[in-house]
Amino acid sequence: MNFPEHMKTTHFLAITILTFTPSTLSAQGTKAERDAADAALHALSAADTTGKLWTTGGVFNVNFTQVNLTNWAAGGFNSVGGVALFNGFANKHKGRIIWDNSAALAFGGVSQDGSDPIKTDDRIELNTKWGYELKKPWFAAAIAQFKTQFTEGFDGASGARISNVMSPAYFTIGAGFDYRPNDHFSAFLSPAAAKITFVNDQNMADAGAYGVDPAVYDLNTAQLVSRGKTTRFEFGAYARAQYTTTLCKNVTFLTRGDLYSNYLKNPQNIDVNWETLWTFKINDWFAATMNTLLIYDDDVTLIKTGGHVPGPGTQFKESLGIGLTWKI
Repeated sequence: MNFPEHMKTTHFLAITILTFTPSTLSAQGTKAERDAADAALHALSAADTTGKLWTTGGVFNVNFTQVNLTNWAAGGFNSVGGVALFNGFANKHKGRIIWDNSAALAFGGVSQDGSDPIKTDDRIELNTKWGYELKKPWFAAAIAQFKTQFTEGFDGASGARISNVMSPAYFTIGAGFDYRPNDHFSAFLSPAAAKITFVNDQNMADAGAYGVDPAVYDLNTAQLVSRGKTTRFEFGAYARAQYTTTLCKNVTFLTRGDLYSNYLKNPQNIDVNWETLWTFKINDWFAATMNTLLIYDDDVTLIKTGGHVPGPGTQFKESLGIGLTWKI
């Protein structure tokens, strides 16, 4: 680790004084004090040497689309749409302690010929990870993650409401080990992680949406016996990996993935959440972004097209946009 020259001088003098004072010349005190001075020197991180314990940053993107047709022979619809995206982080590093925090937010919609807007993106994801260095590049670590959305969502074909704020919401917490060989890559593995699914919309809970226990009805009278549960508890193994890099001067790439196996039910059916984000910088104000998100959750029943029986399946979303970009 490279330290500023004035700090090298300061630590050299400190170690020299501790080593050659009369008290340290004794056989009993020399080793202990030298070890203490050496530990104090190597416990300093890059953030400590600058006095800046927190590293923060983020990118805010607003992408717009607009189509206006007048006497257009090929047909089509006038439309206007947009998506707002935010990715931010706040990380702390002091000595052998690390604390990483991140937020990913998105919301967007489109309107055709003056119709009510249709939601095209809706996401809230908050992550935090605390770690203690064991021996580089390994850390003992604990994580917490929260995911939900801003507003309600509807099925495009039937118009039925199929999601809402806190319906679903996911909270995951676990303890394990974090592998951090460099600033670009990290991999966290927890053999003991709890996952709680919330479905606060009672109608969706009664239908057993997102894996919660559904309502119970009397088979003879069809009368409601008990309402559906609004929470579901899982306990299992959790893994999360993230990689970021600058491919060239104006192109950055980020990918991150989560895996979760529920010990309590069908542990072989692993939940998958994999995201990629490409950012193509045009100048200080404009950039193009391409984002993909792949999800598989065996507890989520999907209304499939083409006459297929509803059930679990792979969800995939891709978005490409160009618009204003602010760095903070």
